[in-house]
Amino acid sequence: MRSSLHVAAGVLAALLVAAFSACDSPLDIETPRNRLVNRVSIPAAELIGAPISLVFPPDTATVDTARTRRFSVAFVVDASGSIPMLTAQAFRDGCNAVLDSLDGEKDEGTLVYYTHTATIAQGLTTQVPLLRAAINTIPNDGATAMWDGIYKAMLELQSKGSHTRKAVILLCDSDDNSSSTGTPAKIVALGQSASITVYSIALGLTNHEIVLRNIVQDTGGMHIPQPALARIDDLCREIAHMLRTP
Repeated sequence: MRSSLHVAAGVLAALLVAAFSACDSPLDIETPRNRLVNRVSIPAAELIGAPISLVFPPDTATVDTARTRRFSVAFVVDASGSIPMLTAQAFRDGCNAVLDSLDGEKDEGTLVYYTHTATIAQGLTTQVPLLRAAINTIPNDGATAMWDGIYKAMLELQSKGSHTRKAVILLCDSDDNSSSTGTPAKIVALGQSASITVYSIALGLTNHEIVLRNIVQDTGGMHIPQPALARIDDLCREIAHMLRTP
């Protein structure tokens, strides 16, 4: 009787092993059952309820590889008395939209605003909070020295910018009635010699708008005339993306 039981037990064990072998894991991973079938010398009891570690490859589908391109950017903002409050806020929103894309470590920014003169409100820095604080306190008064503002910003980028890609983002009504040092010819010459691109968002169609358009074209930038106020922040994000893209 005992011999018969031993034989039956042996047959049952053989059938179980055959059943395990005939049914592979539905996942192409190592599981406790796979290890038993493959006769790894670990008792089956120790594998019951054992956790399984799955290692997935990193998802690179959403990685913004364009962020590897660093840049130095100068915001030039019309702060003259002709700018309505809603427009002034839209200009600030646009600048802040660009700041959202700066990495806070290597990307550089500076703020120049102009009334009857041009003022560097924040020198070139990697510190985004300093730039944001300066942008959010831009005044709104006085005459319009647009050429001086662009030229002063370019000089700041030329002397202190550490990145090959340098750009001016101008937010204005396209007028000038007070400049004393900057001229369109100086701006184009400096932009071309120092590889500084000018991007402009101009809400007004003054007699200087065509001159501004030519400056932008001659420095390789983009001129955006009379956009809706609600689109300015999106347009600024697009400009930041272009600067970031190799």
